[in-house]
Amino acid sequence: MTTSYQETLNKFRKILEVDEDDLLEMLEEGRLAGALISTLMNKGMRATPSIKNSVEKAVKILEADSKARSDSASGPADQQTSQPSTPDLLSSEMTVTIMFTDMVGSTEMNQRLGDREARQVMRAHDELIRNHTKIHMGVEVKSMGDGFMLTFSSAKRAVSAGIAMQREIISPKFRYRDTGLSIRMGMTVGEPIREEQDLFGISVVMAARIGAKAVGGQILTSQIVYDLLSGSGQFKFDSAGEHSLKGVSESQKLYEVNWRGE
Repeated sequence: MTTSYQETLNKFRKILEVDEDDLLEMLEEGRLAGALISTLMNKGMRATPSIKNSVEKAVKILEADSKARSDSASGPADQQTSQPSTPDLLSSEMTVTIMFTDMVGSTEMNQRLGDREARQVMRAHDELIRNHTKIHMGVEVKSMGDGFMLTFSSAKRAVSAGIAMQREIISPKFRYRDTGLSIRMGMTVGEPIREEQDLFGISVVMAARIGAKAVGGQILTSQIVYDLLSGSGQFKFDSAGEHSLKGVSESQKLYEVNWRGE
């Protein structure tokens, strides 16, 4: 790799706060430019046409360099072999991590701040959720006014996204930190049924019900998410006890992601 190529990778990694493998995956999926622009906007930079054009041009150059290196590293037989495309989380039957987010006390906040400022907070909330969903290569299934239904290709990506969202809300850099904005989250892993651009099934029900058990600032997960990630050492979990979930026959053990590092 040339110095300029690596410098560009390092620069983009620093902006997005991801490792090189994740960045290259975003590049291959065509998500990198959008993630960069969203992140820069979230950090206070105006997304002017000039800024957008500069980012898109830099990403195209990086994409071309990456493809050239990939082609030169593979033999003739490899070059003729088609590469499998990344599956669309809303067009394929596959196992995904389903996350529900919900803004806590949105009605009270609207009454306290007034319509205009409350709407500004809501827009910042939506941008924050979408930004970190893109960065962690998730999919926005739908927006539900003051919350979202999201899917991720792995439990690791889902939990990482949830932690990033919660940390940004309490960051001194977040403009609306002192407005009382608070988000609760719930997630599980399953194989939902796709109908058009929506998802259905018991795993969807469970994720929604788990989210409803959370309080502001809390990320609750199912047993399966805990089992998948607890041994990695990357995340800390605390037991949240057993709960009866509406629409689910058996009580479920839930776990809280201790993202504050307490």
